[in-house]
Amino acid sequence: MSTTDFSRIQAAVGNLAACTTPSESRMDLRADADHLLRAVTVFRGLGWGYLSAITGLDAPGGAGTEGAPAGADGHIGILYHFCQGPAVVTFRVEVPRDHATVPSISGVVPSAALFERELSEMLGIEVRGLPAGKRQFLSDDWPPGVYPLRKDFVPESAVAVAHSAPVIGSEEAPGTFIVPIGPQHPALKEPGHFEFSVDGEIITGASVRLGYVHRGIEKGAEDRSWVQALYLVERICGICSHIHATAYTLGVEALAALTVPPRAQAIRTIICELERIHSHLLWLGVAAHEAGFDTLFMFSWRDRETVMDLLESVTGNRVNYSVNLLGGVKCDIDAAAVDAIRRGVDYLEERSRHYLKIVTTDESFLRRTRGVGAISHEMSVRYGTVGPTARASGVTTDLRQAAPYAAYGQFPVEPIVSQACDQEARFVVRVKELFECYRLVREILDRLPGGDLAIPAPRKVPEGEAISRVEAPRGELFYYLRSTGGVKPDRVKVRTPSLCNWAAVVNVVVGQKLADIPVILAGIDPCFSCNDRSVTLRRSGRAGGSRAGGAAETWSWEDLRAYGIRYYGGSH
Repeated sequence: MSTTDFSRIQAAVGNLAACTTPSESRMDLRADADHLLRAVTVFRGLGWGYLSAITGLDAPGGAGTEGAPAGADGHIGILYHFCQGPAVVTFRVEVPRDHATVPSISGVVPSAALFERELSEMLGIEVRGLPAGKRQFLSDDWPPGVYPLRKDFVPESAVAVAHSAPVIGSEEAPGTFIVPIGPQHPALKEPGHFEFSVDGEIITGASVRLGYVHRGIEKGAEDRSWVQALYLVERICGICSHIHATAYTLGVEALAALTVPPRAQAIRTIICELERIHSHLLWLGVAAHEAGFDTLFMFSWRDRETVMDLLESVTGNRVNYSVNLLGGVKCDIDAAAVDAIRRGVDYLEERSRHYLKIVTTDESFLRRTRGVGAISHEMSVRYGTVGPTARASGVTTDLRQAAPYAAYGQFPVEPIVSQACDQEARFVVRVKELFECYRLVREILDRLPGGDLAIPAPRKVPEGEAISRVEAPRGELFYYLRSTGGVKPDRVKVRTPSLCNWAAVVNVVVGQKLADIPVILAGIDPCFSCNDRSVTLRRSGRAGGSRAGGAAETWSWEDLRAYGIRYYGGSH
């Protein structure tokens, strides 16, 4: 990040916000709530960066009697994180805790609407100007006035309230119907509830309701030590568990000023790339299955076993690999493992060439993908898509190249980009990324550094905050960590890639045929466990809308505590 860019930003918004630079790659702009919208508008006029996440921070006043919840005094902080390459510009706003209100910036930054919904429901922040809508994060029977991410939240306060069950599948207007899918449906690998307004075979409106597998991991991390939280965040997603653990450890190590040994960073990177191979092969099979190509599904999942066996041989686990420690890694790669990885990569590279030929030449497959579900470059930028979904629409951002972390600075990555923008392009980008993974794994094995695997990490992490951004298989993964100098994190904010891609895909399905919906949804490689938000799109003059799905299952707080869960924000 050049100081010239920071100077230009400061000159543009300096009269609306107080500017500070916590590090050479970070800039903070402190603004009053009344000036926020104007400041963001001026900032966006510079054409700098994209909105990566919004973090809410509760800072209540002192508690009354011992063990009592904090009082209503204090403040709530709202952090708007804009990123470009390795640089992060954060607008910081503080509002009174008992009267928390900010203006919506979604009119200037459309992708902000998703994050603002979360602020409203989880922290009780009134977002002025945010279009009204039904609940999109908490369940329908969640009690009003109870905000799960506030510090004084206690599970006992979340007593279910009566609510009217929505009517689904009814006729909206002559010739227009609502077609519900989920939350339990044979076509869905995870629970989500979709409703599509259709006029004949054409989609006229769409909505998605998530939250059915929400586990309250952000809140749960506040009640665990720094080490315990590492194992908690690793379970956000089974397919990309290592990258979650890597993002978290990189953030904690930055707070603790730990210099991780080069060998440990290289091993982290190898596991990251093996995990990416696993994720892309798994997605290839699922997406092919949704297109009716079950032979490709069987073949890719058979080959996926190769990389899972490699991960198991190195780490001892096939899903949650548990490689990372605070300060390094716990698993080494010896000569036998190096040989096994090379043989596995050689086999998978040959198979991937076959898959690339199939997805670009098979006529029946191309009829399901070519020209289907096109997300234009402009739409991709507008709605803030990330990862292969964005790169298939001509967006070049890949954090492994734009903001290197772990060992990527020593082993550069070439982003795979397509300008075609359709579903075929999303297949091609992911398959071609496999070849870049194979090349990278071989290169790191050829130059694997020697030395230690880890250094000691402190039990207490110094006071401060850190932002960690990494390139997960599905795209940019964002972590915000705050420490008050104790043995537990004060705040762990996680923004997963799927959240950024939902807005674009729900937008693009309007005007498409109903039969193409499974392929389009699979195109972004959605992970329901990774995110629990939703978005609703209405096309002006058309029937359509959103309704919230009902509860999927009933749990008592005693049941949840038995599983070690202190907070549960989904349907219950």
